[in-house]
Amino acid sequence: MDGSKRTVAAIILDILAERGVRQAFGIPGVHNLGFWNALSKSRPEIVSVRHEQSCVYAADGLARATGKLSVAITTTGPGAANTLGAFGEAAISGSQLLLISSETPMKNRVESGARGILHEMNDQSSLFAPLAKRVKINDKELVLSKSTTSALEAISTVVDFVEMLGQAPTGAGYIGVPADILNQEFDQPIPAPSKGCSDFLTSERNRTIDFEAIKKSLAGISKIGIWAGGGAQGAGEQIAKLSEHLNAPIFTSFAGRGVASSSRNYFDLPIHEKECEEVLGQCEALLVFGSQLDGMNTKNWSINFPKTILLFDADPTIALRNITAQLVVKTSDLAATATKLLDLPSCQKWIDIESVSEQGRKRIAESDKGSAGMKLVDVIEKSWPKQNYVVCDMAISGYWTGVYLRARGERSIAYPVGWGTLGFGLPASVGPAAAGIPTLTVCGDGGIAFGLGELATVAQEQLPLTILLHDDGGYGMLRFDQLVMNHPERGVNLFNPDWKKLADSFGIEFTETDLDNLSKVLKMRANSNAPGIVLIKDEIYPPKSTSPRWNEQ
Repeated sequence: MDGSKRTVAAIILDILAERGVRQAFGIPGVHNLGFWNALSKSRPEIVSVRHEQSCVYAADGLARATGKLSVAITTTGPGAANTLGAFGEAAISGSQLLLISSETPMKNRVESGARGILHEMNDQSSLFAPLAKRVKINDKELVLSKSTTSALEAISTVVDFVEMLGQAPTGAGYIGVPADILNQEFDQPIPAPSKGCSDFLTSERNRTIDFEAIKKSLAGISKIGIWAGGGAQGAGEQIAKLSEHLNAPIFTSFAGRGVASSSRNYFDLPIHEKECEEVLGQCEALLVFGSQLDGMNTKNWSINFPKTILLFDADPTIALRNITAQLVVKTSDLAATATKLLDLPSCQKWIDIESVSEQGRKRIAESDKGSAGMKLVDVIEKSWPKQNYVVCDMAISGYWTGVYLRARGERSIAYPVGWGTLGFGLPASVGPAAAGIPTLTVCGDGGIAFGLGELATVAQEQLPLTILLHDDGGYGMLRFDQLVMNHPERGVNLFNPDWKKLADSFGIEFTETDLDNLSKVLKMRANSNAPGIVLIKDEIYPPKSTSPRWNEQ
């Protein structure tokens, strides 16, 4: 990139454009207006949302849909602080996301500390450091959360961070730039990635795999299973081929849903259902690709894993806190690793996973507690095009959809299981919809209230977004928890607006229907590029993955 005279804000946008960023999400503030002043056709547009938390959720939603870098921009102090919950969800879910915020102008700072400048905050980056991605550079840990103090430092940090955030395992990073630095002109050549950054990338990409050790660990084993997590997104095709070669059933974490779903060995059920557990119990060995094997995905580690576990991960540290692996392979390229494993001896088919999956789904659909939830899932499967995107909130309807919707391929559904943040659904759907991806968001009346202001964003931008809103009069999941614990109903019943009048006030198409007629409505919505709200009020029993109640019959 040349050294023509541009503001620091303009240069940052140019760097992001070169990395393929087309949309960023943010709110203009008194300290970050330099970004809006620098907007041009060659630079990413900034989609203005209505709350800072929403700008990170929107970026997160787009990152999950594309697997690429996504960007949020906010202002100093309260603006940055407002993003923290959404930043945590993105970080823990492994979304490739960069948050850029203005910070207190350098000209207004003194060595002795705060002066009382508008939005002032000392050490703003420390808010994000516990959640930000960490990398090892020559045996030293670097946290990708940094407050910069000069034009060169700000630009160099952006150059480094966009490179390191893209290296598996992906995660979230924060960069703070003083407001007056953003508007400063800079005419020097744009620096190349630092030596530390280059060393990190080289060391990660040049790891070798001891294939003979893998072969030895699996000697004499014929019943092999595959567990794919969120870190395996992007390696689905190769893992599917490996599954066919080994005749290995594929189990997925919530974040890994859709990975290798093209394989006839893909289990279209969550691991906590008994059919999955029974098959997993029959496996003699398990190949784990890109999963932390956390409590939500293992019934708080009560699942009986095979004695032989081979772990393949860019950062196996967290997984090794949860399981004992006979062999650990640290690799940033799971696709290439899966391809290399095709050199293993093939295995005979020992189970019909498609049949077992269907039996399990039929059992749940015919149960009293599962019939309504599976009916919702079935309607979405049959009525919402497979090429379109689905975003779920932490609501009863979102739990069912996020966990039980048949896999549509990689990166086809976003489910906020990282932190389990309520209010994710509507703002996160703004991201993919703003990129032109027709999107369905499944949310409840409690969660949508967190970000109702984004209806204005949806209307103003005329986003191709369908909001499937399940109104059960409040925090239905928590109401259910109080019921089963024999607690009084307190704090869970909410006053809701007239949803039709609310939609009308924004000029958003509104339809109220029920599960029996939902299919027709969704099919119509699937052919529309205009935003719309579809309201249902059917009683839906929570799935077992909530609370959680894994052993409930």
